[in-house]
Amino acid sequence: MDPGSAHRRVGDRGVSSIQFVLAAALALVLFLALANLVVVQYGRGAVRSALEQGARAGSFSGVSGCEATAGQVIADLLGGRMSDGLVLTCGNDDGAVVATASVTFESWTPLTPDFEFHLSSAAVIEP
Repeated sequence: MDPGSAHRRVGDRGVSSIQFVLAAALALVLFLALANLVVVQYGRGAVRSALEQGARAGSFSGVSGCEATAGQVIADLLGGRMSDGLVLTCGNDDGAVVATASVTFESWTPLTPDFEFHLSSAAVIEP
């Protein structure tokens, strides 16, 4: 029997493929978490824009104009599953129209929590 052939059979061939699969899986999870963070920041900006435009419209046309405008902006910018966790309200407060939103964006990765935040915007009621 050739002693060189036994040495070749017991080597560490194939170990690098397992390491590559583990590293690639970790990189994919990190990329997915980063992409989720970027989408959440876009959603936060869309909600902020909807609140500002709703409050501005409500300063002229009242609470109903605020809710209609903010709802339309949300429908245009977010749509789909991102707007499922959104609660938008408008109201009057000391001569101003205040638009508020409570938002929950679901996380895409199983180990990270959902993203929750509250935003508000106000505009003085115009005569």
